[in-house]
Amino acid sequence: MFESLASEKVLDVRRLRENGYWPAQAATFLKEKRYSRTVEICRERLEEDSGNVAGRLIYAKALFYAGQVDSASEQFYHVLTIDPNNIVALKYLADLKFGQKDEMVAMGMYQRILEIDPYCKGVCSQLDKKTVEKVKTITLDRRPETASTGDTKHLRKIPFVTETIGDLYLAQGHHRLAAQVFRQLGNENMNPRIQEKLKRAEQRIATKEQ
Repeated sequence: MFESLASEKVLDVRRLRENGYWPAQAATFLKEKRYSRTVEICRERLEEDSGNVAGRLIYAKALFYAGQVDSASEQFYHVLTIDPNNIVALKYLADLKFGQKDEMVAMGMYQRILEIDPYCKGVCSQLDKKTVEKVKTITLDRRPETASTGDTKHLRKIPFVTETIGDLYLAQGHHRLAAQVFRQLGNENMNPRIQEKLKRAEQRIATKEQ
């Protein structure tokens, strides 16, 4: 049965490629590990078809496997601006962030994947059990925070804003970062829960400055 399904999938990709669907053509080159050719096709076609999620995802993967991590991350983020619930883009970004020791952001992305699909198995992390146990208690490097609540120029950059990341920042005592996350989320969505968490973070900032 599985062999039959795999065969049908190959035929579908071949049929799309023969009909001139460029993401299918690029996917074939990606599968063959011809990353330069994949990047070339995607870059050219995306200039005219910038909203093609499948094509941009293939482009991001090709950059990733070619070792161009920063460019790949940029493209995966671009995918998320078009499709915020794209699990594949989230998984690649989470793995990249984890590999860069940015565990806080990585865990937020892994959590987001589970929120989208609690039974997701197709993008399981390669982390072994010991590593998973280690990241259950995440700590961040302590850095000086600004004295003014409204001044965020010295705060570290938060590349991906989610409620989970805000909760983790708050739990770790990074109240300004938490407030920054909840403030941004609150501007996008007037959720009473988010507003309450923002108020909590700001109260802890005020208490700390007393």
